[in-house]
Amino acid sequence: MFWRRLSVCLALCLWITVLMAPGSVCAKKQEDSFFTASIYRARCASRCLSLHITRISAFFKHSQNNGSLVWCQNHKQCSKCLEPCKESWDLKENQCQDLCEPLFPKKHYECLTSCEFLKSVEGVKQGNCPSPEKASGFAAACVESCDQDAECSTVKKCCSNGCGHTCQVPKNLYKGVPLKPRKELVFVEQPSGQLEIRWSSKFNISVEPVLYVIQRRWNYGIHPSEDDATEWETVAQTAEERIQLADIRASRWYQFSVAAVNVHGTRGFTAPSKHFRSSRDPAAPPKPASLRVTNVTVGEDGQLMVRLNWTLPEEPDIPIHHYKVFWSWTVSSKSMVPSKKKRRKTTNGAQSWVDLEGLQANNSYTVELQAVTYWGQVRLKSSKASLQFSTAQSNDSAKSVAKPKKDELSPIASTLTKRPSGPLEVGTPFYQDGQLQVRVYWKKRGDPEVNRYHVQWMPEYCSHNETRGPEKSVTQENYINLPGLLFSCKYKVTVHTLRSKRRSKDESTTFLTPSCATIRSKTHKYIPCPGEGALPKVLAKPENLTASFSINEGNITGSFVWKVSRLAPTQRITGFQVTWAEMTSENRQNSLPNSIISQSQILPPDHNSLVVSNLRPSTYYRLEVQVITTGGEGPATVKTFQTPTTLPVVQHRPRLRQHHSHHSKATVERHEWIKGSQKK
Repeated sequence: MFWRRLSVCLALCLWITVLMAPGSVCAKKQEDSFFTASIYRARCASRCLSLHITRISAFFKHSQNNGSLVWCQNHKQCSKCLEPCKESWDLKENQCQDLCEPLFPKKHYECLTSCEFLKSVEGVKQGNCPSPEKASGFAAACVESCDQDAECSTVKKCCSNGCGHTCQVPKNLYKGVPLKPRKELVFVEQPSGQLEIRWSSKFNISVEPVLYVIQRRWNYGIHPSEDDATEWETVAQTAEERIQLADIRASRWYQFSVAAVNVHGTRGFTAPSKHFRSSRDPAAPPKPASLRVTNVTVGEDGQLMVRLNWTLPEEPDIPIHHYKVFWSWTVSSKSMVPSKKKRRKTTNGAQSWVDLEGLQANNSYTVELQAVTYWGQVRLKSSKASLQFSTAQSNDSAKSVAKPKKDELSPIASTLTKRPSGPLEVGTPFYQDGQLQVRVYWKKRGDPEVNRYHVQWMPEYCSHNETRGPEKSVTQENYINLPGLLFSCKYKVTVHTLRSKRRSKDESTTFLTPSCATIRSKTHKYIPCPGEGALPKVLAKPENLTASFSINEGNITGSFVWKVSRLAPTQRITGFQVTWAEMTSENRQNSLPNSIISQSQILPPDHNSLVVSNLRPSTYYRLEVQVITTGGEGPATVKTFQTPTTLPVVQHRPRLRQHHSHHSKATVERHEWIKGSQKK
C-alpha cells in the first residue's frame, strides 16, 4: 500500500510538471483537434457511406470521390442516414426522436440510428479503456475523479480502475483509423480567383470510406503572423484529395490543415501548412450602401441634428479604416450668384452612422460618403455614395424644447417630429438598453416650493391589442425618460405637482410609438420584436400616382400627386417617404433602381404631392413613394417616367421642394405621364 501511494504522489508531481512545460499548450491544442464538431459529423457521414458501400461501389468502381457523397444525399435511405450529420443539427437541446420524426414521419429508423451514433461519438472518445488492473500511478487512485470522457484532458478517457474512475490513456486509440494525410499541401490559384488545394494520403489501413475535413485560419497584414491569426474554422468536408474554395480574399495570409476521418475516428489534423496569399491586389472598398436619413432632432436654438445611416460591407478585402462624410448646401449672398458651403468629417470604419450637427431648417443638403482603407502605404478609396435631402418643415410645426443625448438618438424615423408648443412636449422615441423609451419635457414652475413632479403614463390603445396598467414616477427635473414602452401604441402621459398637500392641475398629452419592425429596419443591430407575428400588416400605399410637366424658359418642372388607400383603423399616417433618381440607359434596361444621385425627402402627412424642378429633357426618372404610419412602412409604389423633349436654357442639378397650391404663370406647355410601373 505504501509503494502504491508513493507511486501515486510521484505520478501526480510528474503530471503537474508536464502541464507547466511550455510545449504542453501546443500539444493540448493539437490533441483538441480530435474533438471538434466537424470531426464528429465526418465520422457520422463516413458511417452512412459504410452502410451503403455496396450500392456506392456499383456506381463508383474505380475510386472513392465526392460523387459518393452526392449519391448518398440523393438516395432515399442513405439521405435519411446522412441528415443528422449536417451542421444544422443541434443535439444539445433536442432529442433524436424529436428531430427525426417530423422529417420522416413514417420510416425514420435510418435517421434515428445515425443520430444516436452521432450523439455517442460526441460523448465517448476514441479507443478503449485499459483493464482496471493495469492502472498505475495517479490513474490507480481510489477516487471518483470523473464521470464522463469530456471531463478528461486531451485523448484520455474516463475509465474504471477497480475502486474508482480516473482519466486514463486509452488503448487501441487509432485502431482502424486512417493515417494522417501528408502535411505538404499544394496551392493552385485559378484565373477566376478560386483556390484549389491538393494533398496526398498515405496508405489507407481502413476499408471504411474516408472523408477529409479542411480547416483554415488567416491574418490581415503585409506579413504572415500566427499570433494575429483567427481561430481555426472548418471550411469544407470532401471525399476527394482536393478542394476548391471560392471565398479567398486578397490581403489575407491563409493557413490550412487537413484531417482524414472514418467511422472509427481520426489521427487529428496535419500541421499548419505554409502561408498562402492571393497574388491579386486587394480591391478598393465597395461603395457604401443604403445611405439614408434616419433621424432628425431639433435643438433649443432651432438648429437641426440629422443622423445618417448606411450598411457596412459584409466582408471587404481590407477592413474599413474610416469613412469620410461631405455635406454641402447653398446660401444666399449679396451677389447675384448664391454661394455654396461645404463641410466634412470622418468617422470610425466600424461605425455605420454619423450625426450632422448645426443644420438649418428649410434648406436642401447634398451628402457624399466615402470608405477609406490602407494597404501598406497605399490608400484605397471607394466610390462616393450620394444623397440629397431637405429639412423643409410644415408651417404648423414647432421646434422641440430640447434634444436627447447623442447616445439616445435612435434611427427610427426620418421625419422632423415636433409637437405643438404647450405645457408638455414629447421627444422622438428611441431604442436603448433593450427597450423602447421616450423623453417628455415640461416648463419648470415659478413657485420655488415646487420641486417634485409626479408623472403617470399608460397606453390608451395598441394595434396588437396588448394592454398594460398605468405606470408612475417622480422626478425633480423638468423632463423624464419613460422606459419599457410598447410598440405601435398610443400613450397618454400626465404630469402634476404637490404643494402643501394640494394637487396642481394635471397637464397631459398623447404620443404614438413606432412599430418594432420600423425600428429594426433602420438599424444594423438586432432588435427582438415580441409578438411581431401578431401585428397587423401595413396595407396603406400610394395609389393613382400621376405626374404632369411644365416648361418655363427651357426649365422642366414635374408635379406628382397621389392618394392613399386601405389605411387600418388603428394606424395613423405620419408622413411620406419620397425617393427619386435619374436612370441611366443600362439601369433602365435591367429595371434597376440605381442612379448617379438619388434624392430623398420625408413629407408631412398632409402633403400628398411633390414638385421637382430643373429636370433633364428626354430623360427617364424613377419615383418611389412609401406611406409611413404608426404601424410601420407600407409597400412602395414605383413609377418610371420620361421628361418631354426640350433644351433648357440653363442646366441645373434637379432640386426637390414641397408642392404648394399656387402655380407658375409662366407655364408654356404641359405633358402628362408617359410610362409607369408599380412595385407591390
